[in-house]
Amino acid sequence: MAQAQALAGENYEFKAAPEVVKPKPKYRQQPLQSSEDQKNSSLLGCNIMYDKRVVRGNTYASVQTLGDKKLMTLKSFKKPQQKATQQPQTTYLHPSTPRPFQNRVNIDIQTDEYLEILRDKPPEQEMDAQTDYYIDKPPDRLFVPKKNGIDKETQIWEGDLFDFDQEVEPILQVLMNKILEQSRMEVLEEEEIKLMKEQQKQHERQKTSVLSEMQRLEAVQQRLDQEDARRKLQYETFLKIQKQSHQKIVCRNLSKSLINPLKQNIIKKLQDLGVFRDPLETALLYEYIPWVYDNVLSQLVDENDNYTNFNNMLNNIEENITIEHSNSLKRRQQHIDDKYEEIARKKREKIEKKRMEEERRLKEIEDQRLAEEEAVRQAEQEKLDQQQENQQQQLQS
Repeated sequence: MAQAQALAGENYEFKAAPEVVKPKPKYRQQPLQSSEDQKNSSLLGCNIMYDKRVVRGNTYASVQTLGDKKLMTLKSFKKPQQKATQQPQTTYLHPSTPRPFQNRVNIDIQTDEYLEILRDKPPEQEMDAQTDYYIDKPPDRLFVPKKNGIDKETQIWEGDLFDFDQEVEPILQVLMNKILEQSRMEVLEEEEIKLMKEQQKQHERQKTSVLSEMQRLEAVQQRLDQEDARRKLQYETFLKIQKQSHQKIVCRNLSKSLINPLKQNIIKKLQDLGVFRDPLETALLYEYIPWVYDNVLSQLVDENDNYTNFNNMLNNIEENITIEHSNSLKRRQQHIDDKYEEIARKKREKIEKKRMEEERRLKEIEDQRLAEEEAVRQAEQEKLDQQQENQQQQLQS
């Protein structure tokens, strides 16, 4: 206890002094030449207003860099002689949008590769960043003094500090009240939901009845409209028929008044023209006799053509049969020649095989004879060698 009070009473300082967090540079830092440069660089690194990467002003406006300002300055101080040397630029006129038709209006649409939502005000959004919270640990004590004093203790029996029955009673009361209140709220919610469902069903029934009544009224109005249209069509048809009947009566009366005095003159003229002749005689002279002449002539021409065609067909058949017969004879002669050639070839092969067999047999006989002669010669040689050995043995003995 005394040690804790002693530690609490002591004053201590942080090991590292607090400082501003410097931003991490994008490129490698160049070595500084003097202490003044170091001081300025620390100020520029800590203050965001001196950072070249930060754009001040409207973020949606075009940013003019130092190179753009120099370029504008150079353009403003150009000599007037340079304008004359500039070549005239060719202007390309792109076809504009055609004018809209009557009762139509052109609208602007996006034709870019990606869809962009056009707004009057650019979107804004707030963002937060949370930095890590570091607490410096106090330095370790170099010297811990030795504990002095007398340690004491106190005996605490069961029930001295905590009585379960007394302490748990308010907790149980709170729990019971909370459970009862929650159950009461749930029962009320169930009753409310039941009442809302009943009201919804009643609303659905009322809506269904209104819809059915509306459909009935629409059907009645539709039937009335159909009946009105049918009556109009019937009246228009009656007017049309009446008009046609009136026109027929007027035409008939007019024709009677005009044709009646001309009837006698017309009949006389028709008789003079030969209209009232016998139709049989007219048909015989102007239709039947010319038809007979034409048929006889066409039949004679057809018979001549048929005779010529028949002769040509016979000639063609004869020529085809002659060609086929000559081709058949040639194929037959070729087949016979092939057969004779095959027989001669087989005969030659048989003679050659027989000759080779005879040569092989003679060669075997010659080989056998030579082998026998070699065997006899070896036997005679062995016999001579044996005799020479015997003579040598005799001479030695």
